[in-house]
Order: sequence, then structure tokens, then C-alpha cells
Amino acid sequence: MDWKQAKTILIWAFIVLNLVLAVILYQNTKGGEISRDTIINTQKILEQNNVHIECPIPKYNGKDFILQYEETVLDKSKIINGLLGDNYSKISDNIYEKGTEKLVFNSGCYFEYSDSGSNKKIYSQSKSEVEIYLKELAKKLGIPLDEFQLDSFSSSPSGEDPKAVYKGIYKNYTVFDNYIEVEIGKAGLKSIKYQYKKPLTISSRDIKVIPVYQILVTKMTGYPGIDISDVDIGFKGIKGDKDTKTLYEGLSWRITTNQGKEFYFNAASGELME
Repeated sequence: MDWKQAKTILIWAFIVLNLVLAVILYQNTKGGEISRDTIINTQKILEQNNVHIECPIPKYNGKDFILQYEETVLDKSKIINGLLGDNYSKISDNIYEKGTEKLVFNSGCYFEYSDSGSNKKIYSQSKSEVEIYLKELAKKLGIPLDEFQLDSFSSSPSGEDPKAVYKGIYKNYTVFDNYIEVEIGKAGLKSIKYQYKKPLTISSRDIKVIPVYQILVTKMTGYPGIDISDVDIGFKGIKGDKDTKTLYEGLSWRITTNQGKEFYFNAASGELME
């Protein structure tokens, strides 16, 4: 027997085996992807049920992840002074008013401001000008705007009443439950809604997400006539552990329509979320 040749064959066999194992490991880590035929069939089923989809269908089929949070406490005095200024009235510990303006705090991480009279003037309603305005306002209010990204911007055909929605962002994942909603009227600032809990860490768990094509077929076919403009995944559904006082949430699929309606589905169970 030619031992030199046999040794060479064994070495190459080990190399091939390692490559095969590496591919298997990669696929297990990645979670695999849904086939092109499955995506095409999903699109056909949606069309047959009068559901139009105008965006790619994500193929992720991997593990679920958990995002842990830390409870945050708003600087109420900074927010009150930044939005209402002086001479406001304290209606209760969580409600403040000044003329047509109203500021409501709900828990330590949420506030809502509205001005039916639009006293604060804004001289431009373009997306860029609204963003510049919000950056200046965020500094006054102590809002971590760098942990948010613009999620949507809409306005009426006449250009009035634009609304900008920012969602939280953490390690390239959207954090749906962290948000800033700003509405601008023709004369000025109309409303702001803000909620934020500080993300800490992301960890995986041995639960696979339900591929979104299954949710589209089993859930969204029940809404004939809608036009789906976007499908993405992020974190939603803050829960608390009573023993450790830890706040956490898992991945959720978001399905958005052209009309701006959003459907959220728990990515681990497939259940519709509020």
C-alpha cells in the first residue's frame, strides 16, 4: 500500500468533512432561510385572498432573542419647563396645563403633550426641518434622540399636519415600544408622545421564531383588500419578572399597510399583539 497516497487521501477527507460540518454549523446558527418557492406560493395565496404585498417577504427562520431593559425615570421639571415654560398650572402630580397646552405623565417613562392652539411656531414642515426642530427640543427635554431613528413621515396631500414617528434602535434591531411621535400643525407644534426604557443586553434563547410567511398566510388573509407596504422584525411586548424585577421582551413581526396601520405578531407564538 502507498502510505503517502493514503495519508494524502485521509487529509483531504478530513478537510472535506470539516467543510461539511462548518456548513451545517453555519446553517444551524443562521437558522436557515425559507425557499424561493415558498415565498412565491405565499405571494400567490395572498393575491388569491385579495391581499396585496408590495415589499419583500423576510426569510428569517432562526432563533428568538430576548432584549432586557432598565426602568427609566423622566426629568419632569426639565420636560415641564421645556414644553410649557413659566406660569403653568399643576392640575395633579401628573397633569400640567397652560392655556391650550396640556402635558400628561403616565409612569416614569412616558409623557404626552398636546396644544390645541398650536402656540409654538414652526416655520417649515419638511421632513428635514421637523428633524432639526426635534433635535433641538430633545436637548431641552433630556431625550436620548441618538437611540431613535425615523420610522415614518407622513403628511396630507396639501402638505399640512405632518407626523413624524421615531422608533427605538438597539444593535440594529428596532425597539417598537420605545418611540417618539411628533405631530405638526399648520401653525405649530400639535403633539408629542414619548416612551423610553433603556435597552441593556440582547441574548438568544432555544426557541425558533415562526417564519413570517406562515403569519401572512394564516393571519393576514383574514384582511382582504389591504395593501402591505412593509414587513420587518423587532422587539415588542415589555414584560416583567417579579423575582428579579427584570424587564424584557422577545422578537415580534410587524406588518405595515399603505394606510399606516400596523399589525404586530409575537414571533415565537404567532399571536396578534396590541
